[in-house]
Amino acid sequence: TNSYHQVSRHVDLMFTPGKFVPVVPFTPATYPFCLKYPYCKEIIMLAQRWNPTHKQVVLDMDMLYHTKHRNDFCQEWTDRNGEDGSDLYAVHQPLRWKLKEGKIIGPKGPTATDYLAYLAREKLDSKMYKMTDRSLYGAH
Repeated sequence: TNSYHQVSRHVDLMFTPGKFVPVVPFTPATYPFCLKYPYCKEIIMLAQRWNPTHKQVVLDMDMLYHTKHRNDFCQEWTDRNGEDGSDLYAVHQPLRWKLKEGKIIGPKGPTATDYLAYLAREKLDSKMYKMTDRSLYGAH
């Protein structure tokens, strides 16, 4: 999809030679690249619910999703957070939600970063993707 979440007519994808594994750029979850920005910090905090050691931020439009694993992830995400995501903050972080008066700066639904953390928990991430650090090499 494009940045408006519409299916694009044409996309260019990068794959590794030989094994033909998709190359996906990530931003490291370090202070200079992510943690000093509230939205990015929140994305990592949410992803760490899936995998407590997760430290890679992936933009939604940079991820190539595997249908079966995406569907499994989305089902578990919905089970945890409600069909509309209403439990994302209110149930899992009730005190913080109350202190912030329901105004947490962060995503309202699942993200590619969540999906990658889910795959890492399932030990599928390195089998399915070649991750590349965009702070070193830029994006494709």
